[in-house]
Amino acid sequence: MRRLSLLALLLATACGSLGIAQAQTLTLAYKPGDTYKYGLHAVLKYTIGTEGISMPFDVELTAKEAVKVNSVDSSGTADLTITVSDVSTKTTMGETTNTSTTTSSSSVDVKIAADGHVVSVNGSPLSSAGLPGVMGSQGGLYSAILPDGAVKPGDTWSKSFDLQNPVGTGSIHIATKSTYQRNENVGSVSTAVVQTLFTTTFDLTIDLSRGMEGQSEMPGLPVMPQSASSVSPESITIQGTSPANVTSWIDPSAHRVVKTHSTGSVDATLTVNMPASAQASPLLTGPITIKGTQALDMTPA
Repeated sequence: MRRLSLLALLLATACGSLGIAQAQTLTLAYKPGDTYKYGLHAVLKYTIGTEGISMPFDVELTAKEAVKVNSVDSSGTADLTITVSDVSTKTTMGETTNTSTTTSSSSVDVKIAADGHVVSVNGSPLSSAGLPGVMGSQGGLYSAILPDGAVKPGDTWSKSFDLQNPVGTGSIHIATKSTYQRNENVGSVSTAVVQTLFTTTFDLTIDLSRGMEGQSEMPGLPVMPQSASSVSPESITIQGTSPANVTSWIDPSAHRVVKTHSTGSVDATLTVNMPASAQASPLLTGPITIKGTQALDMTPA
């Protein structure tokens, strides 16, 4: 009996020394009044084409980000104000390069669930499919998608989300597959490294007669071109796909995102739908293709 007890003790000690991980719960648990600060870096390399014309469009951006927790509901969904400031931007379109720096700030209201998926941005569910001004990021600036139960390194899980269009027809479908890859220290913080592979498909028609404010509330979509005609467009159709690879370092004790790295691509077609009586250049109405890649980093500040 003593030998069995000794053997059990030796096995327990060996498991601990070999670093065999125990299952743990990975969730975000924001607290009202808390503020988190990060540094942002984004690199976009797009090609925009129409009527046989193709033009590169590259953007590199650095900025500071502050995340303020306003409230948390009973399901764990947090209402956040995300403020971006001290933005430095380098933009290249064709052969023209412009740089700009501003100390002013801009804010968005974001609702994010305990599993890391973005519910809405400025009240619009469609905006949760992308970063403000960046198509196809799937909210990857914030977090990989976390599991509903306890997990250990090597475990995988899948989730999907359907986002309906509140200002027209169509929807966005987001399918995700996540893996708890490993444990890793970020500075003095022991983190769980979670990777999520996103596959996003979108087919939307935005009805502009229902208010141009719908465009500003959907910052994950491309900037809409303005027609040279005095007649306003009736709607805008956007179709395409956008895969992304998002890795987040999660603090299991504090239940917060320590940092996130995201890469992805987009292949989209945009068409501006004018009234039948209007005459507008195909250069402005499309179809306009948008293809390219993007990389995004959120690091502790």
